[in-house]
Amino acid sequence: MNGKELSTEKIILAAAEAEFLEKGYGSTKTVAIAKRAGVSHSMLHYYFRTKENLFQMIFLEKVQMLSKVFEGILVQHLSFAETVRMIVESQFDFVRQNPGLPHFVLNEIVSNRENRAIVLEALYPKISGIFGNIEKILSAEIAKGAVRPIGIGDFMMNLLALNISTFVALPVWREISPGMNGEMLEQALNERRESNVQFILNALRL
Repeated sequence: MNGKELSTEKIILAAAEAEFLEKGYGSTKTVAIAKRAGVSHSMLHYYFRTKENLFQMIFLEKVQMLSKVFEGILVQHLSFAETVRMIVESQFDFVRQNPGLPHFVLNEIVSNRENRAIVLEALYPKISGIFGNIEKILSAEIAKGAVRPIGIGDFMMNLLALNISTFVALPVWREISPGMNGEMLEQALNERRESNVQFILNALRL
């Protein structure tokens, strides 16, 4: 695939992501995606064939991005507290860069069995290995008596719930804080990220 084809593919994927987040999977039409991307419908079909393929590729890209971040943290062999901090901060920043994703996940994946199956199929091969590596680190700390016993499922659910809930509530947060400008919002999000880190670390302490 040459540079032009790669560029066209990225433009179509970006347009599809915007349409999915704005309208939801069910209401999004490939004709609208093509129009937004500035390409013909036949060209969109040439690259991706179906809306489902676009959906799969978008989520696979997100999964790969987050997986690479987590993998990069784990190979650094940091202290347990530093590893936890970087995992929490990285996941927070990922959602921060994709603020429409939590609402889409709740609306389209939690309630849509077909879409949930597509996402889990993309997630499992990448996330299972990462979860396994985090579990080894966590189990070693528990065995040393450094942290309280907790399963990897509970640990990750705590992390996801804290970080994602911040951005699910963000539209309400903005609504009740009309005087908050962009700089103030960034500061508030930075403070919230640190609060989430401390909450997770405190929850692990004996």
